Amino acid sequence: MGAPGAARRRLSLCLIVKDEEDFLPDCLASVGDLADEVIVVDTGSADRTVELAEAAGATVVHRPWTGDFAAARNASLDAATGDWVLVLDADERLAPGSAEHVRRLIEAEPEDAPPTLYLPLIENRDKHGQPLGAGHMPRLWRRRPTLRFTGRVHEQVGAGVPGLRQRYEDAFRILHYGYDPDLQAQRGKRARNMGLLEAELADRPGDAAATFYLAKEHYAGGDDAAALAGFRAVIADGTALNHVLSSHVFAVECLRSLGRPREAMEHGLAAVLKHPGYPELWFVTGLAARDLDSPIRAEACFREAAKAHPPGLGDLAFRDTAVRAWRARLEWARSLVRMAQGEKAAEAFAAVRADLPAGERVGADVEHAEVLLELGDETKAFSLISAHFDEAPDRITPLLLRFVQMYVDLIGLAKAYEVLHNCLMQHPALLHQLPLVGAAVDLAEALGNEDDQLEYLQICMHLKSPHPEHYLALARLLNARGEPAAAAQALQVARALIRRGD
Repeated sequence: MGAPGAARRRLSLCLIVKDEEDFLPDCLASVGDLADEVIVVDTGSADRTVELAEAAGATVVHRPWTGDFAAARNASLDAATGDWVLVLDADERLAPGSAEHVRRLIEAEPEDAPPTLYLPLIENRDKHGQPLGAGHMPRLWRRRPTLRFTGRVHEQVGAGVPGLRQRYEDAFRILHYGYDPDLQAQRGKRARNMGLLEAELADRPGDAAATFYLAKEHYAGGDDAAALAGFRAVIADGTALNHVLSSHVFAVECLRSLGRPREAMEHGLAAVLKHPGYPELWFVTGLAARDLDSPIRAEACFREAAKAHPPGLGDLAFRDTAVRAWRARLEWARSLVRMAQGEKAAEAFAAVRADLPAGERVGADVEHAEVLLELGDETKAFSLISAHFDEAPDRITPLLLRFVQMYVDLIGLAKAYEVLHNCLMQHPALLHQLPLVGAAVDLAEALGNEDDQLEYLQICMHLKSPHPEHYLALARLLNARGEPAAAAQALQVARALIRRGD
């Protein structure tokens, strides 16, 4: 640790950029006053990137692009004057709370510490903020002349430095938005990276890291056969263990995409025997078992993936934060359903519910409610789906109809209609669901409630019901009420639908 009373250690934020006006301001804002200086190496921007960087107080270094990321990175290190270096890309953000953690790391390192790289957890996100996987990469270190970048693309720092240490820091998180598929296609990053990686492999044939990253580019581009060949080469090489572990996960996913689920499952099962502490590998193996309709194996794999594994080598490889936070537990619950273990499935759905993102909760609640219905717990089931009447009426409709039929069978028409009518009146979004409105028509008719039947039939007409019987019933009721013109209009629609059906 620094000596008591020693001056605050200065930090240089280093970036290389080109045409990043849409991303750079948010990147710099996420760092705030953590950095004492900002070094921006611009490799030929044609937009307002340089103007924005200078307005933020950055030192801008102009350097022509030479097709070598390491050279550009090293130019930023050459311009830095801080005691420490933090490296970011413009399409990255420091996650909330990370700036404070970075400052603690900087001030806590002993003066006589050996060369040390700090590797944050970099979480890839799409443009909607959804996770696309995660991994660790060196981004923070005390500035030393020996710590330099090498490699045209997916550049490494400190290669060959004696005594170099690495510290994996999950509390230090970076959010990366550049892996969004649409953004990559728009900016031509994949074609650029593949060209650089192929050149790297021409210089260093068989290099495991370059082979791995080229395989990932093939995978992201949908060329699963080429990606699988690359991942298998990395596994056979065996020298870069973090890439080996990641390659097992991606190999299983490639085999699934290629329609070879048995081979995918067998690959995964063999790999997890060697690396049992890697949740993502258990998870994709469970998906392959599910593809094969092997629920017992799938359940076992998802159960292992959902466990809290002690820190290990799996933490250094590809990470899917969603798998560890909720996906494994959700798939475990679903596998229990397939095994007809309703009570355990209900418990599993309830346990994971609080951790589900909003977009997943509706579907999970519907599945959970179906399990509860099978167990005879209608009250809990109805409570689950009623929370989504307004936000997801289309997904709730089939299950709500099951409730209505259940009430018809067990309690009677009047109670069934009361429940459905109250739902429709209290949640207007449900009135746009023709199957629900049609059910209300049928129940109101069966109960002799012509006023409500008429109202619901008019809603059916507004929803452009394709069923002639709705318009025929509407015409009958309107005629009985002395509205022949409106009845004739309904009858005309009914006849048109009948002719169309013939």
